[in-house]
Amino acid sequence: MKRRAAQPPRGPYTTPLRQLRRRLTFVFTVLTGTVLTVFLAITLGLAQKQTQLSAQSMFDASVDTLIVTLQTGSVSDTALAQTEAADGLLIFITDNGTPLFFSGGWTPATPRGTLLERAAEAGLAEGVNMDAAPRSSVYASRVTVTVEGNAGEHYTAAVCSVPGQRGWYGLAVLRDDGPLRRTLTRQALLYAALLSGGLALLGAVNWFLAGRALRPTAEALQKQREFVAAAGHELRGPLAVVKTSLSAMQASPADTPQYLAAIGSEADRMARLVDDLLLLAGSDAGTWRMRMEPVDADALVIGAHEQFAPLVKARGLRLALDLPEETLPPLWGDAGRLRQLLLVFISNACAYAPAGSDVTLRARAEKGRVLLSVEDHGPGVPDAEKAHVFERFYRADKSRTGKEHYGLGLSVAQELAALHGGDILLTDTPGGGATFTLRLPVRARKAQHTHTGPA
Repeated sequence: MKRRAAQPPRGPYTTPLRQLRRRLTFVFTVLTGTVLTVFLAITLGLAQKQTQLSAQSMFDASVDTLIVTLQTGSVSDTALAQTEAADGLLIFITDNGTPLFFSGGWTPATPRGTLLERAAEAGLAEGVNMDAAPRSSVYASRVTVTVEGNAGEHYTAAVCSVPGQRGWYGLAVLRDDGPLRRTLTRQALLYAALLSGGLALLGAVNWFLAGRALRPTAEALQKQREFVAAAGHELRGPLAVVKTSLSAMQASPADTPQYLAAIGSEADRMARLVDDLLLLAGSDAGTWRMRMEPVDADALVIGAHEQFAPLVKARGLRLALDLPEETLPPLWGDAGRLRQLLLVFISNACAYAPAGSDVTLRARAEKGRVLLSVEDHGPGVPDAEKAHVFERFYRADKSRTGKEHYGLGLSVAQELAALHGGDILLTDTPGGGATFTLRLPVRARKAQHTHTGPA
């Protein structure tokens, strides 16, 4: 078996479709990427805010602990050094305005005295003087400020004036914000990496989905290209015969009748091909109209036999009729289209049945369906090729290569069967040959006059 159609362009996607796929991928990625970006930005903002609140809570707890310690007892250098080292703090204490000597648990980039001076100035600007007694004898005066060191480092400072048992204490606690800022930076980089990976994944997914969405269009366009190429190929043969016959008529006027007959035969072939092309094009476009009405199945089969028996006889064959004794159930459909469908079966059988053999038109009812079949005793169709014979412009090799067989008839028959809610079954004829069976459902339908074929 072989195909006679011209080879279509390779690949399902043409350049315009590839460009459309890229545009769709870009648009979808921008839209979904915007949603992802907003989501991650909100999530990052919440995460960083939570980190800052947690750090501030720990800082405030450390300051509160120091205030309580100053109000209730003495503070040792060892305890202060441990607190500084554990929490990354800088602690300065004055007793009634006199600084307490404390070397500190670690050395900052900016001298401690400079940082204390700047913290005290910032606190004073906010209304808290750590070198003066607080307004309340019970509660400490306290303010939180920001201090910048000489190396550009930043500190969060709590400046306090704390009432004590023997006067008051000045307290300044500074926290190096470097670790917190590095944590926030790592969070931002992590979310940036998530965003980059998410956008890449979205791009890949959208590329795949755009391809899936465009695949039916790509396949339809490829089938259209195959259809046009095959139609051109099949029309070229008859046109070549016509052109050759015209040239021969000029060279040999005596043989004009013979050449005119050849031209007429080729014209008929082209007319049948064009009719089939128009029918299939109408089916594809959804403009194929049929007149649906009740159809007497017995009358349909008998009429088809009477109409086509002379054509079969002219081929040197005999069209046999096999009807059951019981009346067949009525059908709902277009009688003219159903006769056309049977003609496809009979023409196909005549093309391949050996001379002098029978072509049988058979009808029977079975499980709520009417089965109309045509069987021949020709070479048959191999099992591997049965599914392909209904493809457009598909033609079997060797014995099935007659000029009148264009590979469109069975495609037309399949479309007609689908429009009637039925299907076609291809089986082997006992003893050799092919049997095409049209299976039509028997079911009640509301009366209507016309029906438009599917797109």
